[in-house]
Amino acid sequence: MQFLSNVSQSSLTNPAFHNQTDKLVIGIPILSGARLTWNANFSPNYIFSENFNYSFDKFYQSLGEPGDATSFATLPLVYLSLTNNNRTFSFSVSDKIMATGNFDHEILKFIDQGLIPYYGKEEEYGPISIRMQIYRELAFSYAQKIDEKWSVGIRPKILFGKFYYDIENMYLNVQTLPDQHLMQIIPSGNYQITGPIDVQFDPILHKTIIKPDLTAGDYLFKLKNMGAGIDFGITYSPNEQTTVAMSVVDFGFTTLKYRAYDNTFDGSIDYTEENLYQSSNPDAPNYFEPKEALLALSDSLPYLTTAEAFTDRQYQFLPLKVIFIATQQLNDRMKLNFSDNLSFHNGETNNYLSAYFNILLGDRFELSSGLDLYNAEQVLPGFACSYTGKGAQVYLATNNIFKLVQPYKAKNLNLCLGVNFLFSTQPK
Repeated sequence: MQFLSNVSQSSLTNPAFHNQTDKLVIGIPILSGARLTWNANFSPNYIFSENFNYSFDKFYQSLGEPGDATSFATLPLVYLSLTNNNRTFSFSVSDKIMATGNFDHEILKFIDQGLIPYYGKEEEYGPISIRMQIYRELAFSYAQKIDEKWSVGIRPKILFGKFYYDIENMYLNVQTLPDQHLMQIIPSGNYQITGPIDVQFDPILHKTIIKPDLTAGDYLFKLKNMGAGIDFGITYSPNEQTTVAMSVVDFGFTTLKYRAYDNTFDGSIDYTEENLYQSSNPDAPNYFEPKEALLALSDSLPYLTTAEAFTDRQYQFLPLKVIFIATQQLNDRMKLNFSDNLSFHNGETNNYLSAYFNILLGDRFELSSGLDLYNAEQVLPGFACSYTGKGAQVYLATNNIFKLVQPYKAKNLNLCLGVNFLFSTQPK
């Protein structure tokens, strides 16, 4: 989307980009600027068949290695942008979701088979790590043309933490106590959680109880888990045909303190011989569907913890992005675009190198297509387009056009779409 110059939301990759419509842009809530990014070493068709039946055995056989996935999503709530002379002002509110995970693929076989085949054995599965974060972003953006060559922009942000869950390097140990005719699943590790929840320890049941506890602030702006961030960028045009740009996006942090807990696994899930089940054959006795067995296991884990509230505020840094863009205007309707998108998060670095060709078809339709090189390993064909009418604008962008029409086969997909309303601010 960063190459669609007629779309105001292209400034989300560089706040120095200006609203080119010369109109007040109002995005439709939820739709305008909705974004989904998915990068993994597996795709949905590893799990599901064409008729949407799932199979953990199919997942296990197709994966063949530890699973790894990263996903980001943006749900826009408010977007406004207006250009006045050489200045552009923007305001936005959006919900951001980040999720990462990796897991020992051998646990897929355990889920698929159930408990009975493992009775009398000792197994260990792990590590399993899952991190999920949801926060609300309130941002103000200002772009200024300094002269014919230079433009600068800045976007300060206020971030409101809504939910955070981080379980790192959990292991599941499976063992049998033959003298007691008992099978145990023993989790080890710890996790952190914050959100609209109430965590209490029941001394009678000797269990930790986690219950939802929603307030109005959980839907709006959670001031007690507030963070901050900033985007800044510059553009430079040495001549009328060439423009280079650089931006830093999501330099910031969220915080954890209010309703935040450290939880340590302490205990075991015990199964007597009469309670053992198998999940591989629906027609055989003691069948328990794999999906339901996994839900039952995950629902039991929070009760096997001791919890302590945070005493000090903790900080979680956002995925930092550094973006370089170069554009060469070929004529009034065609241009070449090149970019390098670097992102840094949790000690990992990802890189998208892109080369795109843009063409204006008439006065309203802009088309962009090209190639993306992801981490110097995968070549992905990308596509973007926008249509700008008198009072509305629609746009779509993806870095993997083939998987857009076959999302069930996608291991890497970046999709952005939106609808804007356009209002003239010129006196009639």
